[in-house]
Amino acid sequence: MATTGREDLPPRVRAAVLLAMGRPTEEIGLEVGVSGRTVRRWRARPEMRADVRRVRLRLLDGAVATARRGEIR
Repeated sequence: MATTGREDLPPRVRAAVLLAMGRPTEEIGLEVGVSGRTVRRWRARPEMRADVRRVRLRLLDGAVATARRGEIR
């Protein structure tokens, strides 16, 4: 799989980023080295849901900033 620049992060943090990006749980499990079932259990935890929400907001903030700079056509 292609490198993502997140390899130095703990698996749960990487999973939160990938969940926020909308990746499927089985694919996330393969990328972070756990089963899809483990990713689904992590996703069900309130703290993980909060982390995913925070990542989504940061991704959205970045996209809005890029659009404001005129870099999106």
